[in-house]
Amino acid sequence: MRHRKRKKAAAQTMAMAIVVVAALAILMVLVFSRVFIVRDIMVVGNRNLLREEVITQSGIAVGDNLLGISSSRLKARLEQNRYIEYLGYGFDYKGTLTLRINERLGMAVVNVLGLYYVMDEKGMVLECAGSAYPDNVAGPKVTGLKIDGNSRIVVGELIPVQDKGQLEEMERVIGMLEETSLLARTSQLDVQNLDNLYVMTADGAKIELGDDSDLRTKLLIAREVLTIREAEGELKGAKIDVSNGKNAHYIPAVLPTITPVPTATPTIEPSATPA
Repeated sequence: MRHRKRKKAAAQTMAMAIVVVAALAILMVLVFSRVFIVRDIMVVGNRNLLREEVITQSGIAVGDNLLGISSSRLKARLEQNRYIEYLGYGFDYKGTLTLRINERLGMAVVNVLGLYYVMDEKGMVLECAGSAYPDNVAGPKVTGLKIDGNSRIVVGELIPVQDKGQLEEMERVIGMLEETSLLARTSQLDVQNLDNLYVMTADGAKIELGDDSDLRTKLLIAREVLTIREAEGELKGAKIDVSNGKNAHYIPAVLPTITPVPTATPTIEPSATPA
């Protein structure tokens, strides 16, 4: 009899424990579901895109539960817009979800078979401008890219090149041109030979960079030369060689003509007449 009572008491205790654990689990779920509710959404990294555009593209709304948000799904949704590069998200104790993006901008132009393509600095093709040169690009026309002839150029994908190193150099030079405030006055960037990079300015001057070592220093030296020579109106057709990374060798389009200095004709004294 006592054994039955003990067994019954143990069963009741176990049942009570299960009820308590279940209640705590439900409570925890309710608490956490409230903690992870999205109460506000911020966007970081947009420049031309409106905050509302990015939020709509993400598919997230105020009131959503963060636990149901997948980073990979966010990336897929946002990058359906080719001007958005998804970098990640953050969430704070106030319920603010922060979407971190990089807005791709037209920073370079390439001409392939008579068509102009607008790219960001990494080589992502943003649009095909047709046969007319686009006027909404912040950076230069890029020449010397070795395009893979077996691949199609697709908007929303990287420009298909044979040498990925060319795209890396393009990104590096464009970024440094922007940092040194030279991007706006650069009309062409040539990356055909990575050891002999050069840019052309809108003034018609050629800046010979050599390889990408000391790139920032080289561009700052070139910028100083441009400032000085611009005032003298001597830039068109000139060359500024900064490839050594220490100083500039300036070669004007037309070398000055050396005018010979006239010399006096020696006077020959008449010989004396013998007596």
